[in-house]
Amino acid sequence: MQSALDLYIRQRCRERGMSLAALCRQAGISRQTLYDLALNHGKLPSLQTVVAVAGQLGVHPMRLLQLIFDAMPVDRESAGPLAGDRSAFVRDVNFPDGELVLPGQRFVKTWELQNVGVVPWVGRRLVCQDESLTVLFASGEQVELAPNLVPDAPACDVPETGPGDTVQLSMGFTAPSAPATVLSYWKMVNPDGGFSFPGARGVWVKIRVTSLASSAGYATTRSGGPTLR
Repeated sequence: MQSALDLYIRQRCRERGMSLAALCRQAGISRQTLYDLALNHGKLPSLQTVVAVAGQLGVHPMRLLQLIFDAMPVDRESAGPLAGDRSAFVRDVNFPDGELVLPGQRFVKTWELQNVGVVPWVGRRLVCQDESLTVLFASGEQVELAPNLVPDAPACDVPETGPGDTVQLSMGFTAPSAPATVLSYWKMVNPDGGFSFPGARGVWVKIRVTSLASSAGYATTRSGGPTLR
């Protein structure tokens, strides 16, 4: 079955009179890379690939990222390089994908994970993986990948978590001042700085910044999150 991203890429190619082969050639990627991107086999593509394809399609990279994240299944379990080290994503405690926030609003995102292996988590951190990137389109226009979703800190400590235990990890963010859909992507690292679960997709927050949030009946709570009146 074709994914929404695959259909979108094909539609944009038709609109621009471009074949898929030409898209690959001009973006500097292989057909296999485009195939993996379009059908979204559960792996995050490199940011460089997304930017290259978006540039040739004449769209903002965030449009492709939205389709990629919307289609991604949740990693319920991930194995690490240490024997018996496993993690499971339990839930988004708050701010699920697409939640509305106001421009400039501060909010606190919380994820819940479980240690489903036999290795205690000690001295680990959750680290931001966002990249600052400016995209140059063929027209000469320069745009940022997305307005900044600014975290309170580049990392947060993971409390010591024994086998079978769950842990909630929180990070505060400040939304950009203009309407946009923005993402921030995070992964767990060991005390030596290496990824705890290299093959896992990690966790992320994806929110919609819109002034319509106020007219939709949202009010800002003390923690910065929107709640329905």
